[in-house]
Amino acid sequence: MSNRGSSVVVISGGTACNHIARAFHDSVTNDVCYILGISDNGGSSSELLRVLGGPSIGDLRSRLTRLIDIAHSERSSPERIAMRDLLSYRLPADASEQEVKDEWISIVEGRHELWKPISNEKKEAIRGFLTSFHFEVLKRAHKRFNFRNGSIGNFFLTGARLFFGSLEAALFLFSAITGISERTTVVPVINTNHTATIAAKLMNGDTLAGQNEISHPPSKKNGGYHNGVRPATPGCRWTRPNPIDAFSHLALDNEDDQAPLSPDVGGSSANLFFSKDEVHEKLSSRIERLYYINQYGQEIYPFPNPKVISHMSTKGTLIYSIGSLYTSIVPCLILRDVGNSIAHSTTLKNKILLLNGSNDRETDGYTAMDFINTITAALNQSRNIDARRAFYQNFADGSIENNVHHLTAPGSNTTSLLSEPPSLAGTPPHHYPPFPDHQFTPDPPSAFITHVIYLKNSAVHVDVKAIESNNIRCIPIRGVESSNGLPVYDEFVLSETIRDIIQE
Repeated sequence: MSNRGSSVVVISGGTACNHIARAFHDSVTNDVCYILGISDNGGSSSELLRVLGGPSIGDLRSRLTRLIDIAHSERSSPERIAMRDLLSYRLPADASEQEVKDEWISIVEGRHELWKPISNEKKEAIRGFLTSFHFEVLKRAHKRFNFRNGSIGNFFLTGARLFFGSLEAALFLFSAITGISERTTVVPVINTNHTATIAAKLMNGDTLAGQNEISHPPSKKNGGYHNGVRPATPGCRWTRPNPIDAFSHLALDNEDDQAPLSPDVGGSSANLFFSKDEVHEKLSSRIERLYYINQYGQEIYPFPNPKVISHMSTKGTLIYSIGSLYTSIVPCLILRDVGNSIAHSTTLKNKILLLNGSNDRETDGYTAMDFINTITAALNQSRNIDARRAFYQNFADGSIENNVHHLTAPGSNTTSLLSEPPSLAGTPPHHYPPFPDHQFTPDPPSAFITHVIYLKNSAVHVDVKAIESNNIRCIPIRGVESSNGLPVYDEFVLSETIRDIIQE
């Protein structure tokens, strides 16, 4: 079997996928790439975003620390275990501010007991970037960074990112120091040093801004806020001629203005504490569409990390992992080029959806077909963005004379209004004609999904006949129950199932 056939790219979020990650590292599927979003604005990430800006790295750090165990499951040394414990350690959430700061300083200065099993050279390498992070926080002392519940691994990655000016360099450093296999890569879906924010439009017309507000709104009793969004800032101007490009800059010129679209709590710094196991109030309506927004609250169309497209063009199997559908999976699918890359890949033989064992706040009442339709709609949304950009680019390039039929809806007689190609300099993007949606043909679900793996005891209804009528194969497997009674995947059974699909 070729390496291409046994290689896997996994689109996933954080916690849920961590529990089954070992299933992707069978001896057959030993070349694994994880693609993760960077839009999480809850937990300790909220404080990093508020004070330092930048992409959210919580899910990236979580996956990397999980991979330390997987990469060295049979030969983990005390030092490697100690590095995992250090980089996954969180400062106390309920201690006094001074107690938390004192413990943080003991870690930065190398006095904390967590350092004991770590060799001096690795200790100083890690400590150097924690020191760099601390220096950046001190530069912004007026913002009063709150260290409570802070993740040391998040601080390390942030310090490295700011030092190198590169998120991917920071991820490489983490992998190199901890000994994660080079054949296992963790790729941010957008390669940026700036904050990326998502928003969800509900079917009743409401809009929720920020991943935390969509998925895990913090309760007031825990010091968070509920349904609070900083007002959009007026005065955004068009900076490029193409409407698809116009608002796609993720950053403002001033780094200190890169705070996400969420307010301070009570006028002071505070992490957004929440429990992912907590039962949250249901959404007022189903989610109609998810999209990215800039600091002004306007929709933008970011480019994906080029490595994402590269992996879609070289790997043999694509897996949509379990996790939050709208805040973990969909943000990785709606970016430019992603939909076309998956639909038209010449190497992706298998495109597997791992169906969640139960629904959450985002997918209350969803069936398996709803999951399939949501993923299909997200990838067609990506393809539609590409089509719209090509349309507007023809208009901006002055080639509209040769493409005038693109501007004419069926039965209309508006082409005479556009007989003269407009001047690029004289026609602002908001004066461009609307994209003719009738000329975009969505791809069917089978273009993006070939298999659905689901639990026999799943709480999500699976209509096998309806799914297989879409040329998607359904594979039920035995599951187990979690400590809270919910159906979950067994890593060994899942690993065997994925291996069987790949070897077919």
